[in-house]
Amino acid sequence: MDQKFLFFDTETTDVQSKDLVQLAFTDGKDIIFNEYFKPQNKISYSAMAVHHITPEFLEDKDTFESAKVKKQGKDIEFKGTSLKDYLNFLGQKYIWVAHNVEFDLEVLQEKGVVINKYICTYKLARNLFEDERTGGDIESYSLQFLRYYLGLYRKEQTEHNTAHDAMSDVFFLKDLFNYIQENSKFTVEQMLMVTKQPAFIRTISFGKYAGRTLEDIAKLDREYLEWLEETVSDRPDLVWNIERVLSGSSDNIGGLFG
Repeated sequence: MDQKFLFFDTETTDVQSKDLVQLAFTDGKDIIFNEYFKPQNKISYSAMAVHHITPEFLEDKDTFESAKVKKQGKDIEFKGTSLKDYLNFLGQKYIWVAHNVEFDLEVLQEKGVVINKYICTYKLARNLFEDERTGGDIESYSLQFLRYYLGLYRKEQTEHNTAHDAMSDVFFLKDLFNYIQENSKFTVEQMLMVTKQPAFIRTISFGKYAGRTLEDIAKLDREYLEWLEETVSDRPDLVWNIERVLSGSSDNIGGLFG
């Protein structure tokens, strides 16, 4: 049975209140959705500086709670009209894919939407892509960076190219996911598993070993790494990776171009 994926992105009032102002998604075929919502919370200036969505633009938009599903571009199996019901229907039927999916899931959960299965391309990218020279992390794992780093921009449709618009990001996301599927050994089950794990980290960005890989530090100064594990308890992703290196676990499970 073929897995069905839904690629999605949200824009919000800010990273604290996380009130939804735009939701976009597509299955890459027939389903396409891109709507704006009048939020209950104020949009922060820092959020506006990123997505350029203003209160004036949203003034005449529906609230999420009152929004209805349009017939065009919807899943034909859904027979209702409520947007919330539609999203919960899709949440049961599809595997949802996003870059840094935990944030987007939290945004939708605040609206009463439950997604059963989901994949995080940010975590997949962190697991797969390393600096060829140092074996450490690459410069960035942001969606826009990977878009250029992997050359995905060369095959894009120009009408999809609007940086940090949710709909444009959905198309970039789909291209990234397809690239990972085509160029790695990841199975869908492994993607789901990696998504549940902490983010993969190779390189320390602070302290006396800033810029060095965890593996290098373990060889040079194992005691420092053991000390660091105790002092960064507020950073669970880093703690998990330090434990991974100290225990001698392998670097990744995907194996790019394997």
